[in-house]
Amino acid sequence: MKKYLFILSVCLFAAACRSYPTVYEVKDCFVTVSEGQTLRQAIFQAGKGRRWVMYEKEPGLIQARLKVRGHEVAVNIPYTQDSFSIEYVSSENMNYNPEKNRIHPKYTQWVRNLEADITRFAQR
Repeated sequence: MKKYLFILSVCLFAAACRSYPTVYEVKDCFVTVSEGQTLRQAIFQAGKGRRWVMYEKEPGLIQARLKVRGHEVAVNIPYTQDSFSIEYVSSENMNYNPEKNRIHPKYTQWVRNLEADITRFAQR
């Protein structure tokens, strides 16, 4: 019984001490936009498909927010006709550590999915 308690406590300690990844940001991702499509349209299509709420703050800058099961993240998406970036703005319940620039791994997954979808929609 002591052996199992020891193993359980080691597992719990390891889980509690896991290191979160650094905040993932996309910097100047160049895409080839298909004829009849704009990068702005591709960004909004990708966001809608992933349940991001987006609005254009000013020409060339889209703000996006995602809420999932009590977690929330906000990003800025500056763009030109052939490139875009995704920049961290804020988060709630994502264990963000500003000193170490680390955040819950789900943030990285959500941003990578958004990045891939923007690229895919731009090339349609």
